[in-house]
Amino acid sequence: MTNSPTPELKVASDVLRRLMVDILQSLEVPATECEIIAEVLLEASLSGYDSHGIMRIPKYFDGIRQGTMVPGAKIELLNETAASAHLDAGWGLGPVTATHAIRLASAKARRTGIGCVGTINSNDIARLGSYVLEPAQNGLICLLMVNDAGGGPSVVPWGGTQPFLSTNPLAAGIPRRGQSPIVIDVSTGMVAFGKLRMLANRGEPVPEGWLIDQKGALTTDPNTFFADPQESALLPLGGLLAGYKGFALGLLVDILAGGLGGAGLSSGTEGDREGNGIFIQVIDPAFFGPPQHFATAVETFVTAIKNTPKAPGVEEILIPGERAHRERQQRAAQGIPIDGPTTARLGEILTELGLAKRYEMF
Repeated sequence: MTNSPTPELKVASDVLRRLMVDILQSLEVPATECEIIAEVLLEASLSGYDSHGIMRIPKYFDGIRQGTMVPGAKIELLNETAASAHLDAGWGLGPVTATHAIRLASAKARRTGIGCVGTINSNDIARLGSYVLEPAQNGLICLLMVNDAGGGPSVVPWGGTQPFLSTNPLAAGIPRRGQSPIVIDVSTGMVAFGKLRMLANRGEPVPEGWLIDQKGALTTDPNTFFADPQESALLPLGGLLAGYKGFALGLLVDILAGGLGGAGLSSGTEGDREGNGIFIQVIDPAFFGPPQHFATAVETFVTAIKNTPKAPGVEEILIPGERAHRERQQRAAQGIPIDGPTTARLGEILTELGLAKRYEMF
């Protein structure tokens, strides 16, 4: 890293796409995998999920260099039925694994009504919401859950002060007729791990009620979370008031994503290597009644919600996915912001790979 602070950049999306592909190709990632990874990370950055977008490229760069992420890894089919599959991802690049698994589950749902896929030996897949979009745009309901395959202790159990669970996010994509899909994408901790890292990078405090230290006191300093040894942990979603709900959801995600397929359940300790356990369920509404009935029911439901009385100062009730859809349109036109530390690290990577002259803004 440079000694002086690196300013935040705003970069056009097409430039960032080329930059990611160039970096990955320089690391001998197959061309089809480069495109998948760039698409997934770009979608996250465009949608405003900065912690799960271009910010992940340094993580993937380090993983490939260290051999913990394997470009071109063969995805092995361990077990399969008409409606399910169990995959060994061979520690390939996470977005490639998740994209393959989502498409496999979708194909099964088209044939049987339901498609379920679980994985082991999978790497980080970045933003979950990026994957549920494609099935939903094709008329399918998609559920996606991820844990850290037994490692990544970040979230305290309800009533505890020591990190035990990973952030255990879950996402869902629900089709809408003539509209961008409903996309639910939430951590079962108070916030995603990457969001904490982004705030620490920017030197900003976290909101009150996110972090708890080992004595049970709240803290707003994200650096306590990244200290060695770790000095604070995330509260479950719901915080001190209703964190038992987030804790319960976190247990569900851990059991389905880590326990069902054998990827590993949270243990309160770091694993031998960083990874994700993945659980996917895709549903074809056509197997549960006339598709137009489902589409009409969803639109009637959404319209009724948006027309409910609004609290003072609220101009519009937003359905999950609407904010990200609008952010994508805005950032596609105006560029994507990249924080200073990520900008500096990308600059170092570009220099090391001999690509700096192509991207002089870094």
